[in-house]
Amino acid sequence: MAKSGILGQSKPAATTNTILYKAPIDKSASAVLTIANDGTGAAYDVALKDYDQNLTMDASTYLFHEGDVVTNHRFTLDQNFTTSTPISPGDTITSTDAEKKAKFHGFYIPEFTTINVKTEDLTIITTEGQSGDFNLGDTITKGSSPNTTTAVLYDTYTSGSNRILIVGPRTLNGTGTEFAAADALASSSGGSTTISTGGVAGSATEEFIFSTDASTYGFYHRTLGDFLLTFTADRAYRFDVSDSSMSGRLLRLSSTVNGEYGPDNDAAATGDNGVEYTDGKTTNGTAGSTGAYVQYDFSVGTPPDTLYWYDGNTGSNAGAAYGGDDRGISVGTNFFYNQIYVYDIEGTWTNTDTFTVGENSYQLTGQTSGKWGVVRDYTSTALKIILGPGSGDFAGSDVILDSPLKAGASRSFATISSIATATTALEAQHYIAKDVTNGNNEIDRITSLVIAPGQRLIVESATQNNVFSLVGFEDNSTELTVRNYARS
Repeated sequence: MAKSGILGQSKPAATTNTILYKAPIDKSASAVLTIANDGTGAAYDVALKDYDQNLTMDASTYLFHEGDVVTNHRFTLDQNFTTSTPISPGDTITSTDAEKKAKFHGFYIPEFTTINVKTEDLTIITTEGQSGDFNLGDTITKGSSPNTTTAVLYDTYTSGSNRILIVGPRTLNGTGTEFAAADALASSSGGSTTISTGGVAGSATEEFIFSTDASTYGFYHRTLGDFLLTFTADRAYRFDVSDSSMSGRLLRLSSTVNGEYGPDNDAAATGDNGVEYTDGKTTNGTAGSTGAYVQYDFSVGTPPDTLYWYDGNTGSNAGAAYGGDDRGISVGTNFFYNQIYVYDIEGTWTNTDTFTVGENSYQLTGQTSGKWGVVRDYTSTALKIILGPGSGDFAGSDVILDSPLKAGASRSFATISSIATATTALEAQHYIAKDVTNGNNEIDRITSLVIAPGQRLIVESATQNNVFSLVGFEDNSTELTVRNYARS
């Protein structure tokens, strides 16, 4: 037996719906409700509600079922969880000081990761005698003010004893001249180097360049290596191609270098031609226009280990610089997650809190505040939710994940359009007593009340002159089975 005696007691304000008692998900209650008047007669209502909120979703196609855990509260961690981390949905996480608890629901995978794309005229420069740092986004300068030549560094790597710099369009200031052999170069990170003999490779070529946060850093990367992000086969990546420089370009991926044009970049010579990779591909708009993107969900199908990007709008031997055997991404299966979904949170977690899973200690570095609960019913676009302990109310525009029954099935982000029925709001069918008058100093009783798991007893008084007392006992119940989404 979980609890007995007074299960709830309240003298509510006038005409205010008040939750007197909430049956836990794993408990039911048998009780007697007493309504005692304090001297001035007043009418009262009593209602029994089997959910907290009725949410209107933006679609009726989501996969929700009675008992499904829903949550959008996330912990950000100082190190990654992996699929081998010894934790299962529903397991309790306990802070090192034992004062806080939370239940683990699953790993957070963003709906998509945005990669900004544009084109730029780039020049390859071979240098020697490097000292100091050359970092992506640095300004590369030759000469002395006001007679300087500057460019932005989009890529850099070593080849033997040489440092290769990939720089954007040059800006000639004063009497500054084009980069040439033997020129001394300085980076804004404090590095220095000298252009090798024959080190400026012909004319500039237009290439795709990329950024995961162009608005912050103000520069792009020439390649999509590990320094930018790691691609994994469990999530989606959105290439934002809205920049005006992308007009007329068709960013595509293929398991073959240069896709349908092949390594020789000649569609007419069919011996080495491949095909575009289209599994999980969606597009929006036209490249170079607002809102345009090309998106790949690598959780759809089985992507190859390496995919090469290229321009699918090239003709014979045109646009070769957009592709190439070094223009590829590796799609890995070593999944990692630095954010996790949690629910049924106890205590106030802070960014100094730590907890242990297996032999590893994790520290919170941030939280994304959210709500949590259990599905009571999902019909059409109506999602009825039983809020979990400590959770606030869901709000319109909140986003949650659905819960397919099949383990490992793709989940969908579901958006709450509006709140059809608030936590304390009632529908006509919820009332078990309506506008019953309780006279001066009189006592009314409703006996043999059975409150099932997840149900709420809500009371209201016409004036603040009725006291409601629910006396009984709770007992364990398995009537409502709670289910977390299973990754696999």
